[in-house]
Amino acid sequence: MPLVPLQIPPGVYRNGTDMQAAGRWRDASLVRWADGTMRPVAGWEARFDINDAVPRGMHVWRDLSNNRYIAAGMWDKLYAVSQAGTVTDITPAGLTTGNVAATQNLGYGGGLYGVGAYGTPRTDTGSFTEATTWSLDNWGEELVACSNADGDLYAWDLDVASDAVTIPNAPTDNLGLIVTEERFLFALGAGGNPRKVQWSDREDRELWTPAATNEAGDLELQTSGQIMQAVRTRGQTLILTDIDAHTATYQGPPFVYGFERVGSACGTISRKAAAVVDAGVFWMGLGSFFVYAGGAVQEVPCEVVDYVFTDFNNSYRSHVWAVSNAQHSEIWWFYPSSSAT
Repeated sequence: MPLVPLQIPPGVYRNGTDMQAAGRWRDASLVRWADGTMRPVAGWEARFDINDAVPRGMHVWRDLSNNRYIAAGMWDKLYAVSQAGTVTDITPAGLTTGNVAATQNLGYGGGLYGVGAYGTPRTDTGSFTEATTWSLDNWGEELVACSNADGDLYAWDLDVASDAVTIPNAPTDNLGLIVTEERFLFALGAGGNPRKVQWSDREDRELWTPAATNEAGDLELQTSGQIMQAVRTRGQTLILTDIDAHTATYQGPPFVYGFERVGSACGTISRKAAAVVDAGVFWMGLGSFFVYAGGAVQEVPCEVVDYVFTDFNNSYRSHVWAVSNAQHSEIWWFYPSSSAT
């Protein structure tokens, strides 16, 4: 009996009904399509074992001698891993610990201020306090870090005998950080204001007070949301809130940075849900996937969007994490399904 070729288009289709998915792959696990053919994902292996909670932030970089490092932030710790696999605890002294996972918060103060009518009881599900996450970046060869549960900005100078230390004069009660292409250190949600971006002087992470002789400054975004994360992209820094998206473009003195809203109703679902590749910045939103490649934010056509967002535990959305796989030109999103935490 001769073999009959099946011309099935690549990719899984899970939107709509089974009838709409006729002639398409309906389900798959640990496979990818290359050159139109289905192939297995090669797998992975453990790089190191911290023997602690789930990492909620990671960063990889090289020092000036080309040695590789990995930083991993937990709900209560910060670790550095050398290329030899040596794990060093560099947790800053006095770090305020947070939440290893999202937790239900039915008490006073749970949720964002101003959400809901005063005096009206919450629904039975209550609100959830998000899992603690870390913003990690490198300032040259040194690590800079911020836990959203702690709010201070820290730096580590690669000395395994020393812990990360607070950056002098930096704002406190921040939600995150990023180092821009122009070598400014951005504090996100600076000073406890979830809409405020504050930056240090250029090439000086310890000078934060604006003056005619420096380029330090700050600006409060005109948004109804809160800043979630920021990522570097071509010639700009993209700032994502849980509502919309803004760009920060360097202009030089006296204004230093110009800010522009580039997308509405496109907020990110978590503080780790965006990944950067040559094609742009991609992130998972509250019901769709989005991309910014210059100009305006666009919704990404997705043939599994119904499956993803109908099998999703929204209470644990702060656990969503995006990573890029440059070898295969892919972005992966890890998320909690409806029965998972």
